[in-house]
Amino acid sequence: MGSYPFIQLDVFTDRAFTGNPLAVFPDAEGLSDEQMQQIAREMNLSETVFVVPSEEEEVLRRLRIFTPGSELPFAGHPVVGTWNCLAREGIVPPPENGNGWVRIKHEVGIGILPVDIEFKDGAPERVVMTQGRFEIRGEIDDGQELADIARALGLAREDLDESLPIQAVSTGNTMLLVPVRSLAKLGHCRVNLPMLSEIYERSNSFGGGTGCYAFTRETIETGEIRGARAHARFFIGQNIGEDPATGSAAGPLGGYLVHHGAAGVDPVDGVYKFVIEQGDFINRASRIGLEVKGEQGKVEEVRVGGTSVVVARGTVEF
Repeated sequence: MGSYPFIQLDVFTDRAFTGNPLAVFPDAEGLSDEQMQQIAREMNLSETVFVVPSEEEEVLRRLRIFTPGSELPFAGHPVVGTWNCLAREGIVPPPENGNGWVRIKHEVGIGILPVDIEFKDGAPERVVMTQGRFEIRGEIDDGQELADIARALGLAREDLDESLPIQAVSTGNTMLLVPVRSLAKLGHCRVNLPMLSEIYERSNSFGGGTGCYAFTRETIETGEIRGARAHARFFIGQNIGEDPATGSAAGPLGGYLVHHGAAGVDPVDGVYKFVIEQGDFINRASRIGLEVKGEQGKVEEVRVGGTSVVVARGTVEF
């Protein structure tokens, strides 16, 4: 019989029972691919992470990320939550005085990337992940396709924000970014997932895409202190439906907003910093921090960060 401890966290939040739930197995060495998939199916969360040693030099750990149905090469909230967890478990020691930033390298399916962890009084406060290269992989501008996308979201075509394009964008996973005119219209979305899947399949610009990130530049929280510049909802198949916080979609959206000059914030030392809201319409309020280096028309680097809280600990036995 095998016995594997796990820790469950809520990610992109500082309050339990909000944000996006995540299960982390901090020492999963010895589990087979099939066992990892079986456990992820048993946990029945959008993602479960299995932490294993890496064979790469200077890489602290390798993260294997599973949905209930398949393994993912990359994802946002699993990375942020896992490194908060591993820092709590002592795998990443804090700075000498207990405060400040520590940078490590980790391995995921898309390669080796840096992660920065901020400590406060010896405990991890915030995790910021560097994502993959920002790419605009295609655009949907056909009138019938635009109408079909609106209908698949339960909206009328005039509910779309035509001042911005519908584009397939990636920083590791390809997401279909759909601008919506207002927060009220975004809240009225009633998604038809099979219809969205049909649109993906027949659109050459969206080959290999993961899901639809509908967003508006209207936000729930206002004011410079809060820093929110968009509110988004992520719709996906894989028996998930709507995801409460999606770092691998927020990254492409952050780069997209800067690329199109629509971030609504001035850069500091060449970096745009702002927040994307998500999850409020399904009672899982999440706040995702973005740091985008570059300028309009030229995005150089996208970083996504946030806080996490531990909500449960347990052991899987089989």
